[in-house]
Amino acid sequence: MGSGSSFTMPSDPAEPPARPLLVDTNVLTWLLNPKTPRPEWDRLATGRTLYLSFATVGEILHGARPWGADRRQALEDRLASWPVIPGTIGVARKFAELRSRYHTQIGDNDLWIAACALSRPDPLPLATDDGDFDRIRDEFGLVIERPAPRSEGRSG
Repeated sequence: MGSGSSFTMPSDPAEPPARPLLVDTNVLTWLLNPKTPRPEWDRLATGRTLYLSFATVGEILHGARPWGADRRQALEDRLASWPVIPGTIGVARKFAELRSRYHTQIGDNDLWIAACALSRPDPLPLATDDGDFDRIRDEFGLVIERPAPRSEGRSG
């Protein structure tokens, strides 16, 4: 995502559209930053509509607070091109359920992100490299997508 501002990664037109994907904060930072390319995450996102949770947007904007006004505005303009899952009553209900189970084990922002994925009628898979979400996957059926492991013998 480093080079474009659209929230849908380009794909091969011969292939059927891939399932939409909710992007965790750590993955979003990799997709947005051309200085630290993560091609494996770019491949996972290619051809998919990528969603953000309102919690991810808040985390990204918090991280950008020390930046200058022009750079922050450019980031906000870029984020505005992504569909954002808002904090609805359904999301809050799912957050309450998750927080009652994991309040001492998983941070609130991660619980909000998982709630955004799980509260939809057709829950979104989550692109994340954060192992905390594995607990939610195991108990609540959160679908997690990560790039396929690299082959042995490859470096980089």
